[in-house]
Amino acid sequence: METHVLSESRQQALKILLDLAKSIDRRLDVEVREISGQERLAVILTHGQKKSQTELGISTILDAPSDVVAKHELKLKLKRVADAMLFRPMPNHRVSVKSVPPPGGQGAPRGGFGGGGRGGPRR
Repeated sequence: METHVLSESRQQALKILLDLAKSIDRRLDVEVREISGQERLAVILTHGQKKSQTELGISTILDAPSDVVAKHELKLKLKRVADAMLFRPMPNHRVSVKSVPPPGGQGAPRGGFGGGGRGGPRR
């Protein structure tokens, strides 16, 4: 009997999450899986070939339609996961690129050949 109640709440949660996901991006698809022994659901967002996963509490999802603030917070959580999936940060290339010393071993003198100074009139 409990599995029937859990799967019914899972279907209800899927409908709520699908409505929120479609309000974020119409091509965003949602898959919901139960986590055994916990009151949480694994939510998998898919956009084309890209996938991302998060876990949400069942009560958090089921309370969303009746509470505007909870619905907005849930939508922001889904949006954060979707944005992280779609917009991965660029890798930091500066870590792998090493500076190369100039040819000749030393850098050019900064003052030029005159020994530097302020560059006043020469005699």
